[in-house]
Amino acid sequence: MGPLPPDESMSVAEGGTGAAAERLSAIPPGCLHLQRACVDQERIVLTDPAYRADAWQQLPLPHLHPGYHFNFPLGPGSNYDIWARQQEQLPPLLFRPLSDREPTPDLQRPVFDTSTVPLVLVAEWAENYGHTLGNSAAWLHAHLHVAHANWAPRAALVVQTPLGLALPSHWQPLVGPLVPHRPVQTLADFSARRLDTPRGSGSRCFADMLVCSGDHELQSTNVWQASQALVALNSPLPKSPVESALAGCDGTCLRVLFLTRSPKPFMRQVLNLEELVAQCNAWRHTDASSGQTFTADCSIFQPGADLKTNMAAVRSADAIVGLHGAGMANAFFAKAGAAMMEVFMAGWTWQVHRIWLQQDPGAQLQWWALTVNDTAAYSPGELEETLLPHPSLYKGGQGTEKRERDRNVHVPWPGVARLLQEYAGVQAAGGMPAYQARREAQQEPVHYVAQAGGGLEPGGTSTMFGGTFTP
Repeated sequence: MGPLPPDESMSVAEGGTGAAAERLSAIPPGCLHLQRACVDQERIVLTDPAYRADAWQQLPLPHLHPGYHFNFPLGPGSNYDIWARQQEQLPPLLFRPLSDREPTPDLQRPVFDTSTVPLVLVAEWAENYGHTLGNSAAWLHAHLHVAHANWAPRAALVVQTPLGLALPSHWQPLVGPLVPHRPVQTLADFSARRLDTPRGSGSRCFADMLVCSGDHELQSTNVWQASQALVALNSPLPKSPVESALAGCDGTCLRVLFLTRSPKPFMRQVLNLEELVAQCNAWRHTDASSGQTFTADCSIFQPGADLKTNMAAVRSADAIVGLHGAGMANAFFAKAGAAMMEVFMAGWTWQVHRIWLQQDPGAQLQWWALTVNDTAAYSPGELEETLLPHPSLYKGGQGTEKRERDRNVHVPWPGVARLLQEYAGVQAAGGMPAYQARREAQQEPVHYVAQAGGGLEPGGTSTMFGGTFTP
């Protein structure tokens, strides 16, 4: 096909399948809106002859390379990043013009599907459950559903994965309900050549296509609102798998849920978890301002692969306590007014969940934190203990910090009790509005540091890693 003047280009009406194309509304900022585009072998094929080298006024090919990160999947571990000397970046998304030597009938004479709008997404840390929720699902919810995009019912989510690898198993249950038109696919699968497909059948060409990068790791457009939308889309939920630990609970009884991680491998585990739960069940506190008495009914839950079960478990709790990690992202599914109580090791106090909540104007989840700054409370994680001095383990940038992140820890009960006491005080003062007023005033901490020797000091929330508390 030789160069055509612009007024002779194929129109959607001439070569379309499905209903007539409707002008897309509410296109997300930063997305490339392509018209009459195809996909082939992980590339975007542009049929507009203006992109060809023989065009009278050649247009430059689009470029999308946000520099987003991924961890190459390698065996069991806390995070695959323990083997990386440097953070790996997704390669650029590649574009090419339609050629005179196309390999398949659907590209030789394109038929442009108007019933589907592919949204090709370049996702940050796509292998991480928490980042998939915070950086991708939340972004999709904001720009498809909150924005009432007229193309949302036709959207097909297509994810660029590194080197054509498969999508992690959490993508379909965690993101799929937001884009139900088609199952979530990788770009590699969506763009694969099908040599036996006749022209017009199973087209890989579309009247409209969006190529987007979601939020980067420290951005989350509306994580709590998106999580609550996912709860609604998954309803009705099953009965909570968490059983009451007590026969009765007097006063104002707080349901406290301790999240635990898989013990394989044995890393980032709370070593005194059973002891903490016993002390939690014996906890009793009378709020000085209101005279209200609080007690607790405390249990343990290990999130699994079934999203509905995870949702039901956390929604039965008032406070969700656990070590920082992707599993703590399940707390975003909690009911309004509940608390995420995140525990950090001093070497890795990455407060990304707090930052995400601060970016969501509709968030109704309280964030509290405890950092354990006591090396005597740590013990090596399984890989550190069994594989060091492996030449590639915990090397390169942040290698030391990642090793500390992956250690096991004895969490001091006084620190957890302080978080429960502060949460109880906020609840007695009115709940979420009282918490928001506390955060806005910045006179009282929501983060505490348990020091060696038993001291408990205010911790900061002024930087990604906490900073110093300065009222």
